[in-house]
Amino acid sequence: MQHAIALTRPGHSWRVPALLFLGFVVVYAATIGTDVSLDVWTADYAAWSIINTGHGWVDISTFPAIDDHPFRSVWVVQAAHGHEAIGRAPGVIAPSLPAYWIAGLTTMSVVPGALTAAVLTALTDLLLFLTLRDRLGQRGALLATLIVGFATPVWTIAANGMWPHTLTILGIAGMAWAADRERWWLVGLFGGVALWGRLHAALICAVLTLGLAAWRRDPRIAVWAGLAGTATLGGLSAWNQWMYGTWDPTAGYRTGDFTAYAGTHLVDISNHLGFWISPDRGLLVWTPMLLVLAPALARGWRDLPDWSRWLFVGGVAYQLLQGALNRFSGGDAFYGYRLGLELLVCATPALALSATRLSPLGRRLAVPVGAFQFAMIAAGASGNSYFVPAEEVWTSNSFIDGIRQNPAGFGSIAALSFFAALLFVRIWSEPTLSSSPKDDHE
Repeated sequence: MQHAIALTRPGHSWRVPALLFLGFVVVYAATIGTDVSLDVWTADYAAWSIINTGHGWVDISTFPAIDDHPFRSVWVVQAAHGHEAIGRAPGVIAPSLPAYWIAGLTTMSVVPGALTAAVLTALTDLLLFLTLRDRLGQRGALLATLIVGFATPVWTIAANGMWPHTLTILGIAGMAWAADRERWWLVGLFGGVALWGRLHAALICAVLTLGLAAWRRDPRIAVWAGLAGTATLGGLSAWNQWMYGTWDPTAGYRTGDFTAYAGTHLVDISNHLGFWISPDRGLLVWTPMLLVLAPALARGWRDLPDWSRWLFVGGVAYQLLQGALNRFSGGDAFYGYRLGLELLVCATPALALSATRLSPLGRRLAVPVGAFQFAMIAAGASGNSYFVPAEEVWTSNSFIDGIRQNPAGFGSIAALSFFAALLFVRIWSEPTLSSSPKDDHE
């Protein structure tokens, strides 16, 4: 069995992690958008309504955009207590309550919810950094975290509004951090955080803990994680009892829609491919660094920490389940992909720890590919208005549309971001910085 790792290594200070966290919060908060998906708007509306009324049901007739919407039943459910309520996962409503209470707004706004998402996503980035720092050193962990936080749709989706992914990726990052330290009850607790975002994200925690328990022949891993995870499931059910009048943990979702879709699309090849290569929702389209790192991952697989391998497998299993339950397009009014974020964060530790196995060609490609990723995401995060409708995701791309529609504004931001990233790498690679003796101690 691997030895337990201390929460912080001797000599490590919290100065860099604190500055990193604050930096992410500031950038995310400065780029939040108010033109959001109705998935996000209804979650924020539920939180705002709870603070203003003290109960979970809503009078949706005061918002015709929802009340008259042809897909009204996607967001509004008839609860067991006889009232109508917003049908969303508790993880996209409950975390925003403090922000709406502090704001004290009498009119609805998505800003408190968006700021909550910014803080939670910055916490996700912090946990990834702390996980990787003990194995890659401070510089390697910082670079990997900056790529995930600023060069993927983590910025344009999870940090931009209260999506389920805001909670699921926080839970996944927490599971990685806790597993690396062999704090199994914390793995289960963070698995519960992911579960509050998406109920079927429990699959990731199950694969991680059951896989490790079998691999290490130590059932205590699964027992401790299972007990903590079950407690969070109980909390979710208690929330649903208060909000929907039932202990059913699925009360916030129309589960019939998912099962009906799975019944006819269980092995829908085009849907599964859409998650990967669709021009506007493809994981590989928006995150081509995955292709650069894939050979290194294959070469270094056996040398990776066992928990990172099982987390990766859990992410793949979850992605396959997503393909069976959901349309890959994921709806409208967002920039980049969202239904692949869980796999991205599950894969991050394994990919980052394998980066030292990059071939010479891989090293040459990594810099321009990473800079291009950052340019795509930074332009979208700055504009927050270039979205491709779900029916056009096989034929259009938000980044290309943004350049076509606004070459002077959107295109300039993309170009400046690309060259800024190249300059950052150039400065980062200076020998005086690369050999800093303080690398592992700040």
